[in-house]
Amino acid sequence: TVKEESVSYIRRGYPNEVYRNAVKKLKEIGVNVVTHIIIGLPGETKEDAVNTTGFALSSGTDGVKFHLLYVSRGTDLEKDYNNGLFETLSLEEYADILKSCIDILPSETVVHRITGDGAKKDLVSPLWSGDKKRVLNYLNKVIK
Repeated sequence: TVKEESVSYIRRGYPNEVYRNAVKKLKEIGVNVVTHIIIGLPGETKEDAVNTTGFALSSGTDGVKFHLLYVSRGTDLEKDYNNGLFETLSLEEYADILKSCIDILPSETVVHRITGDGAKKDLVSPLWSGDKKRVLNYLNKVIK
């Protein structure tokens, strides 16, 4: 994420420029870079996800792996979710944001993943993410 509040919330531990410099150094030695982008971080909007995708592109990433934010049992995120501090995305909301992110990708950028899912036994929310076949079928219909 490029949103500073989110960087702090998820305790990423480094500023955005560290990512940009790492991509630059990797590219200089011929390493292809694949960036993981989490869609649906607490407090983030569609615009934030698109801005993060744009930042990864402008930094020189060769590919992206898009992940859905999901809440797993036993995490700090679960505590915040149970306390009503944020809601997870619906499948329709996720698809809409994902499509907007994919729409700005140049044709040479490889999309390695369009969602991520956690272990069903630990999944708190969103429960729809546990049905991978349904999710992928829906995303494939919506994102063309």
